[in-house]
Amino acid sequence: MKPKILFLHGSGTNPLIFRIQSRNLLSLLSPHFEPVFLPGFHECAPGPGVLPFFEGAEPYLKWLDDSSPSEEEVCWAELDRLVAEVEKKGPFLGVVGFSQGAKAGMELVRELERRGREMRFWVGVCGTVPFQGGGDEVREGGWKESLGLGRAERTESFHLIGGEDPWRGESERLVGFFGETGRRVRRFEGGHQMPLDKGVNREVVEWILGVCRM
Repeated sequence: MKPKILFLHGSGTNPLIFRIQSRNLLSLLSPHFEPVFLPGFHECAPGPGVLPFFEGAEPYLKWLDDSSPSEEEVCWAELDRLVAEVEKKGPFLGVVGFSQGAKAGMELVRELERRGREMRFWVGVCGTVPFQGGGDEVREGGWKESLGLGRAERTESFHLIGGEDPWRGESERLVGFFGETGRRVRRFEGGHQMPLDKGVNREVVEWILGVCRM
């Protein structure tokens, strides 16, 4: 039986869409690992770039309910729910997350470290930082407060950042949520998307195989 890798989709998509978006990475990973795609917990509007190509592919899902007046309370409630799902569907060697899925994955591996049950690696593509509710000042204070809760120090991380991604600044900030040892950053040509370049995807897979010593 192949070891499992958890895949967490971005906001406004779902496991089916993310599987298609990740096809280049999956073609290289699948000989070695079993990818497991979990669905987000809340229905929402389709995400950036989802329409018209994925019209009719509902439901569109997200991990966090950002409409809550207290996103922090929602975040912790959903984090416990995600941990429970991972314990039920695992074990997993690592997690690959896109956009909000990368943020959810960061919260997951950080929480697992707190509980003494860590994964070996985290791969975040065009990730966003915690706490997106409210205005700019609230968001700025929110992600800094979250960073103050500590980093994921024992989980090796690979950060893929799109050079033309409108949320590139958030992806750069997300790097700081992981310890410097075992942290790798790769900037690629593209926007808010999974990398299409075969060389970039091969680099990610070779890094994962190295981390897992396979």
